Amino acid sequence: MMWSKLPPRFVARMLSGHTVVGLAASALLYVLCLSGTAMVFHEEFARWEQPGVPEFSEAKPASVERAARNALERVDQPHHFDIAMPVESMPRMTVTADETGWYANAGGELLASVSHPWTDFLTELHYYLTLPGFFGLTLVGILGMLMTALVISGVLSHPKLFRDAFKLRRKGTDRLRETDTHNRLGVWAAPFHLVVAFTGAALGLASLVAVTLSPDDVEGFYAPIFGAEVEGDKSAAPLADIDSALRAFDAQYPGLVPWYVSFHDPATKGQSANILAQHPRRLIYGDYYPFNANGELADNTGLSDGPAGQQIAAALYPLHFGSFGGLWVKFAYGVLGILACVMIASGFNIWLLKRRQRGRAAPALERAWAATIWGTPAAMALVMLLASSGIASIGWLVGVFWTTLVSAIAFSVLAKRFPAAFAFRGVTGVMLIVALLVHAARNASAFDSPAAWGVSVSLSLVAAWLLRDSFRRRRQIAQTLVASRAVN
Repeated sequence: MMWSKLPPRFVARMLSGHTVVGLAASALLYVLCLSGTAMVFHEEFARWEQPGVPEFSEAKPASVERAARNALERVDQPHHFDIAMPVESMPRMTVTADETGWYANAGGELLASVSHPWTDFLTELHYYLTLPGFFGLTLVGILGMLMTALVISGVLSHPKLFRDAFKLRRKGTDRLRETDTHNRLGVWAAPFHLVVAFTGAALGLASLVAVTLSPDDVEGFYAPIFGAEVEGDKSAAPLADIDSALRAFDAQYPGLVPWYVSFHDPATKGQSANILAQHPRRLIYGDYYPFNANGELADNTGLSDGPAGQQIAAALYPLHFGSFGGLWVKFAYGVLGILACVMIASGFNIWLLKRRQRGRAAPALERAWAATIWGTPAAMALVMLLASSGIASIGWLVGVFWTTLVSAIAFSVLAKRFPAAFAFRGVTGVMLIVALLVHAARNASAFDSPAAWGVSVSLSLVAAWLLRDSFRRRRQIAQTLVASRAVN
């Protein structure tokens, strides 16, 4: 085998590099992976947050145009204007004018405003780590690059990788158990983690590449891939004919699924309009089909049939979030995302245990790391509770998250006997239960979405597991203390 023939010095360097990168990036990578695991289900969370919105499988072209016209009557001239049509993963119709959005029924009548602060918070946390757009994306891209390096160096630093692929010793020392867990998960989940890390790096660093190579025209840098927005005459004109465009699209492309109708400067003489369509059984997120004021279609942008690089760019997002194969693929991404979090936690734990065995224990750092691992989901659960209670300010929710996490770490460091690992498990479970109860009480008369029921049941199971595990570990620690006192 190739791995067994790797030079010992090379293996040692790979392991050293793996350790250094892992230690440097562990905390932020953990937050990123945990939020990314939740983000896989962002559409389900959005449906859960507003469960009473009508859901339907198809919107007629005339209804889509009616929804667009109803929305334009409510706002001054928007710059960007989108109508999201119902698709399998999100069977709702949404109209968005710049930063304002409404749900619409199958007839095109506007209903409640779009409000899903928990989902918006997840987006801010995973896409930007809550930093300003460009800087946040760049940091996330760098972390994706570091995670890519960790996967590759982790594989190359284990010459016995495949021979030990099924070795999992659960009865050895703490260090042995952590090492086997880390290495075995690293073997079996490496392809997934490599794909997610690489696509995350590509998506995050794309803006940095664009600004570096085309500082005066960032939009022009992306134009050959995704098409360009053309600034035109902004004097008033009739809205481009959505009804005719969608009918023509259905006739010309019967196998495709219209997803979005998007406008740049709608209802002006210089307006531009596109239909974004899903391509079933393709890995790309879709392709754009422009149409003119009369609803006549032009050639597609090329994301589905253009150069290979263009098609690869269109596949990065579905590959990163698992949005290409329905709910079962999302479940698989969710499980593999949790495994990524376990690998990050176990990797740092191994280093801490090595220090302890060498007589250089760092108890304060151990407590800080335990608080990071279990304080992060606790802080996220608190944000969910506040969002479920009606707090929709993203800035406020972001402040609560970081304040809670930093406070949890600081308290764990200062309180030497505080059992952070199981205490924050219990806190997370309790807050999830309370968040679900508050959400159910606020939406008792409008709990219609199947996804909302699914999310509530799933979160209840997660909360039950956390509470059970917390109580079990508390009992084990109490029994150990009693036994040690009896011996003394």
